[in-house]
Amino acid sequence: MAKISRRKFLTIAASSLSLSLPFNKLNADNSKEVVWSGVALGAESKMTLFHEDRYYAKESLKTCINEIKRLENIFSLFDKNSSISKLNKYGVLENPPKELVEVLTFAHEISEKTNGAFDVTVQPLWLAHDKAFKTKGNDKNLKKYIKKASKLVSYKNIIINKKEINFKIKDMKITLNGIAQGYITDRITNILEQRGFKNVLINLGEFNSIGGHKNNRDWNIATPYLKDIKYLKLNNNAMASSGGYGTKFNKKYHHLFDTKTGTSANYIKAVTVKAENAMLADALATAFCVMPKEKSKKLKNIYPNIEIYTS
Repeated sequence: MAKISRRKFLTIAASSLSLSLPFNKLNADNSKEVVWSGVALGAESKMTLFHEDRYYAKESLKTCINEIKRLENIFSLFDKNSSISKLNKYGVLENPPKELVEVLTFAHEISEKTNGAFDVTVQPLWLAHDKAFKTKGNDKNLKKYIKKASKLVSYKNIIINKKEINFKIKDMKITLNGIAQGYITDRITNILEQRGFKNVLINLGEFNSIGGHKNNRDWNIATPYLKDIKYLKLNNNAMASSGGYGTKFNKKYHHLFDTKTGTSANYIKAVTVKAENAMLADALATAFCVMPKEKSKKLKNIYPNIEIYTS
């Protein structure tokens, strides 16, 4: 079984998110900083807030944690009762949550602009590779599995509206692991902004920020996958990273698929995208990883305000 990465394993470790976490763990060096650290969306996560009212900050974090749990019930592939799991099982979902409609609509837009490089229907390709490598890394039947799975891959075969989401082809399946994490990060950021926080850094696998650090500087985010860059700066913007280092089947094959070939894309090792929001950064980071460089240049022209860092 392939190892699940910290940023792609979209599920919540409920015990780690539980509010039994002693609030003295939230204390930082001064009384105005409140930090929550734990596991969210299957990844080590951190929310850093600055506020004069420590109790208000703690209560706001509780609200954020509950919202993460609620959204996980929509987007998790690992919860058989989640909205996405039901859609994958039955091929149709009536009265879908508005959050799922929003994410799929945005995903469709990115798919159009990337000419299908970003495609949420690649889940059958993941299953094909997982099946091929389950037995001692044996890829003997991989080509056969890929050929069959590729027939199920096309974002154009999803019908999306407020009343119903359905697949045009039987046995299609989707994964939102390249976009939902960014969406949830943005939702949490918006909650805190609405509550009046001015200096916030959210890290739920992807990053988003409100303002900068309170000490009149930007947030400095370490970038271990990028060469010659120790950190990137955030201030009222977001960033996301993607690369084949995430979920690996073996040294060659990983979880990022080129829809044109049906197998792992190895154009670049890793990419980090800075954008106005985490959902856009998340989706584009995935897209840049699975596109040849000449096509990536065209995509950069569509989004001139983003920043791209590759290795």
